[in-house]
Amino acid sequence: MNKEYRYLLHILKAFIHEEAPKKQEDVDWAELDQLADIHSVGGILGFMVKQYQLCNEPAVMERMRHRCMSNIVLFTRRAAQMEQLIQNMRKEQIDHILFKGYVVKDYYPIPELRSYGDIDFIIRPEAREKSHQLMLSQNYNIKTDWEPVFSYYKDTEYYEIHTDIMEVDVSEKADYRGYFRHMWEHVVQVDDYTWNLTPEFHFLYLLTHIAKHIYGSGAGVRMYMDIAVFIRHFEDNIDWKFVDQELHKLELYDFCCVVLTAVKDWFDVDSPIEFKPASKETMDEFTIFTMEAGIFGYVNRESGVNALKKNEQEEEKVSRFSTLMHRLFPAASDIEKRYTYLKGRHWLLPVAWVHRFIRTRDKWEGHAHEAKVIMSADEEEVMRLRKIYKDIGL
Repeated sequence: MNKEYRYLLHILKAFIHEEAPKKQEDVDWAELDQLADIHSVGGILGFMVKQYQLCNEPAVMERMRHRCMSNIVLFTRRAAQMEQLIQNMRKEQIDHILFKGYVVKDYYPIPELRSYGDIDFIIRPEAREKSHQLMLSQNYNIKTDWEPVFSYYKDTEYYEIHTDIMEVDVSEKADYRGYFRHMWEHVVQVDDYTWNLTPEFHFLYLLTHIAKHIYGSGAGVRMYMDIAVFIRHFEDNIDWKFVDQELHKLELYDFCCVVLTAVKDWFDVDSPIEFKPASKETMDEFTIFTMEAGIFGYVNRESGVNALKKNEQEEEKVSRFSTLMHRLFPAASDIEKRYTYLKGRHWLLPVAWVHRFIRTRDKWEGHAHEAKVIMSADEEEVMRLRKIYKDIGL
């Protein structure tokens, strides 16, 4: 792990504990700034650098200061719009659950510095049409209209309204979609028509969400910060025995051990659950894997290599062509959750392929890059990733 990776984690740990970080002279600040931006923690880095005078390079300092202020301005604007939307949902008597980044931000020492992309709601399926009309009446444009996730945008604001929170299974080890479909049985009311997930269920979801991103394309360091601040916020005010029990049901206990080891190693946050720490070798590899992945794995080759690795597990060899074909033309069982007309009518699969191709046209550039990676990835790279997955319990 290079010194920029190590120093960024040190600064983030100091932020979580509200401490002054150590100064380090031999740091490439341009690289550190870029790394923080990739992992969506640039606002936090900017604040810490300014607060504790960690850098003496004017150009870098100005860039960091600007990113920090941008975070705060964006947060303030979003908070006002979000509050208005929540009030309108209450007025229309639409039950809704707040979760993920919008809730977790409040567990950070300075919530305004926890960046987030879209804002997520959960609604009951029967409220779909009413919520849709509400969004349109507030001048939001619909981006995707595919159950179970409906997304809207206005200017730079994005909202995702869910009727289900686990769109795809993490792996074949457990029925993740079925498990999280019962989210309305695990809620606490915070106001009229406004609910939060119980801390136990929310923790299980956040952990599974990380696993889903790792299994798909990789997850950045901010997702582990969320776990760290979540644990610090709730401490003993959560039924960790229940969490431990459910982790075994979800076949995620081994993965959770790796995450809790990372949270301790990176952020010095102790685990409330007794667990077997991951080995130093595993954590060294996992730290590099995480730091290289970016916030959702978008900055490198991981998505394409992961696809190849998954197909290799099924076929016991690296097959670029079959992996590419599977990505372009997935099986009906893999996409019938989104294209519901396939259920019981798999003969409509060619229609769904065309439908999918048209629906994802705004992602064609990314798909082309993934195809290029699949066809160019070498066997050693795939085997390395396969070993990491095995070592971290996925």
